[in-house]
Amino acid sequence: MSIEFYSRLPLHGETQYLPGDNRNRGDWNRAQGQGTGALSNFRVGDTFNYIDYLSQVARATEINGFGGVLMVNAPSGEEPWTVASLLARETRSLKFITAFQPYHFTPWNAVQMAATYQRATGNRLVWNIINGGSEVIQRQVGDYVPHDERYERADEFLQVVKGYWNSESFSFEGKYYRSENGGLRGPLAKAELPLICTAGSSEAAREFGAKHADYYLMRAERPDEIANLIADVRARAERYGRAGEIRFGLSIDVITRETEALAFQEAKRFFDEGIAAGADRAVAAHAGLRSARRLSHENEFAQQALSANFEDFFIYPNVWGGLGHIGIPPGCALVGSYESVVGRIREYNEIGISLFFLAGYPHLEEAYRIGEHILPRFRDPIHHRSTAPVTLVASANGG
Repeated sequence: MSIEFYSRLPLHGETQYLPGDNRNRGDWNRAQGQGTGALSNFRVGDTFNYIDYLSQVARATEINGFGGVLMVNAPSGEEPWTVASLLARETRSLKFITAFQPYHFTPWNAVQMAATYQRATGNRLVWNIINGGSEVIQRQVGDYVPHDERYERADEFLQVVKGYWNSESFSFEGKYYRSENGGLRGPLAKAELPLICTAGSSEAAREFGAKHADYYLMRAERPDEIANLIADVRARAERYGRAGEIRFGLSIDVITRETEALAFQEAKRFFDEGIAAGADRAVAAHAGLRSARRLSHENEFAQQALSANFEDFFIYPNVWGGLGHIGIPPGCALVGSYESVVGRIREYNEIGISLFFLAGYPHLEEAYRIGEHILPRFRDPIHHRSTAPVTLVASANGG
C-alpha cells in the first residue's frame, strides 16, 4: 500500500516541555519575563515573533521530505488559515491542512477563500472538517448546535461547497443553508477543490467521513482496533459508492533515538515532569468536559491509579499513551529505536493506513530527526529520494 508522511505545526506553542512551561519556545507560556529568550516574550511589532518560528518548522518539514503539515484549530491557538496564508510563500510545495468547523464560515466564504488560496499557491490547501470534541468549547465560541446536528450541518455545508465549486448557478435549500444561482466564475473557477479530511469515531462522524472524506483521520489505537474502524468506515463508504476513494490517516507523535533505551529515557522525562507538575490530575479533573469518544486505552488509563508507572502506558509494543495521560495531544507516541518505529509504521500501513502525521518535540529539531532517520526507510532505494515531497492525490470526484 502507498504511504505518505505529513507533520504538524504547533499553533498553540512549542512543547519540548509541558504546555505553558516557560522553557518552551514562543510566547504561549504561563508567565512573561522568565522565558529562555528563544522567542519567549516577544511583543506585537517586534522584528521576529512566533510566526517566524512556525516558518522555520514549516521549511524544515519541507526540506526533510514531508508532504505537508497538519494545523490544529483550537481557541487557544493561532488561526490556521491565516498562518497557512503567511507561510505558503515561504515554502515551495508544502501542503497545509487547515482545520475548521462549518460553523466558522458560510459555504461561500469558504469557497471564495479556498479558491483564492489555491490559485495563489498551486493548489496546496487541504481541508480538515471538524465538528468539535467538547460541548464546553463549542459554547465558548458561540455554537450551541447539538453534536449529531453539527454533522448534519457539515453534510449540508459540503453539499453547498461542492455545488458552488462545480457550477456558476447553483441553488440549494436545506435545513441550515440556502443559495440561489451562486458559484465560482472566471479565474476562481480554475482552482481545485481542496481535498477533504475529517475525523471522529461517533456514529455521526463515521457516516460523515464515509460520505465526504478523501482521508478519514484517526488517533492511534492498537492495530486490531484501527483495522476494525477502517473496515467499518469503508463499509459505510461502499454504500455511497466510495469504497475505492476513501483513504485513512493516523496522527501519532514520535519519540525515537538510536536505541530503545534512549527513546524510553526521553519519553520518561516527559512523563515524570508531567506527574511532578500534577498534569495527570488536571487531565482527570477536566475529563468530563470532553464529548468525543474515549478510546479503549483511555478508558483503561482512567481506571488506573494516578501514580501509575511510565511503562504501564504502553498499549502495544512501542505505542505509548503516556502523553495523553499528562495532557499532550494527540496522546499517543511511537517510542523506540529507529528500527522499531519503522516497524510499527509498516504494521499500521499493512492494515490500511496510508497517511501518517508524525511530529516530535521540539518540532523543529524532530522534523530533522524523523526526516533523516525514519522517512528515508520508505523511499525507493533505487532513486533514494524524490526531488519533491510525497503529496496527497485528489480523488476522481475532487473530494
